[in-house]
Amino acid sequence: MRKEKGQDIIEYALMLAMVVGIGFGIYSYGGSGIGNSISNVFNNAGNLLDKAALPVVSSSDDIIKRLGDGRYQNLVDMLHRTPTGSALDIASNSPEGQALEQKLNIQTPEGDGWYARVNTNGYFVVSYYSAAANKGVTFDQLQNDYTGNHDKDKYGKDSRTGYYKTTIKINEGYYYPDGTSKFYPGTTGHIEVGPNGSMSIYPGAT
Repeated sequence: MRKEKGQDIIEYALMLAMVVGIGFGIYSYGGSGIGNSISNVFNNAGNLLDKAALPVVSSSDDIIKRLGDGRYQNLVDMLHRTPTGSALDIASNSPEGQALEQKLNIQTPEGDGWYARVNTNGYFVVSYYSAAANKGVTFDQLQNDYTGNHDKDKYGKDSRTGYYKTTIKINEGYYYPDGTSKFYPGTTGHIEVGPNGSMSIYPGAT
């Protein structure tokens, strides 16, 4: 019996040494290989838990409200910070916009798109573009047309009237710095050069 008990202790000690060795290997090579894979598993699990806490939204009103929650409920750092110097503009099909959609569980319908702008004064504006409300012209088609024509003044202002030459229909979410909001469905918007130098959509015709 003493011999068997001694063998059991040795076996347990060997198993413990193997577990410690594997753990040390994972710790030592956390930046690559199996350590990186395990890290990715935990990160992905965290993302899934975040998404599970937020029901998916896909209508224009719900997307605007979810983006507002992202800023004023501090769900995403990208929107929560108030920029200095120039406004922060995020398009739905940009890398930043896609990261926001994943984090906030937003599913923008095919052909639609949105711009979220955090102004330096703390105001937050969401302009939602619907292809159906704009004669079937998709968000991507609008961006491509702007890229090819904005230097030809197609999307600029009429110097005589002060109005933009090309206007579109959008749904607008307007948030005050304290988080209170107003919503304007089916309002007029225009295309302009955004803070980052690329196309942006913003409410208003002037």
